[in-house]
Amino acid sequence: MVTLPIYPGTRPPVPISTQPVPAVKGVRRDSPAPDVFQRELDSRLQPKGLTFSRHAQKRLEMRGIVFTPQGLERIEQAVDRVQDKGSRNALVLAGELALVVSIPNRTVVTVMSRENMEESVVTNIDSAVFA
Repeated sequence: MVTLPIYPGTRPPVPISTQPVPAVKGVRRDSPAPDVFQRELDSRLQPKGLTFSRHAQKRLEMRGIVFTPQGLERIEQAVDRVQDKGSRNALVLAGELALVVSIPNRTVVTVMSRENMEESVVTNIDSAVFA
């Protein structure tokens, strides 16, 4: 390490090279296509389908529950309605089924049929909606 004495009124040392630094080869600075941002924004803002937690998938298999495309569509529309109201965890009642859904990440947490609802208590929900 080189130390330089500092005297009042003296100029700082001049750099050794005053030539501009060459550009790095192979690095492109092209801007992305103009619609890339809009497509990414739309994909994040548009509602997506429901996902089922591992627990909910086990309950579906164990209870032999299968959704029709129309039934799933009705449930997704119900989730959209409670999402518009600001709900975070909802009980979705769809015919003979009850689904507990985490609204922000659109995940079905658990599924119950009418037989399983009789002695059940549903907690940690802030809304209920009929599909």
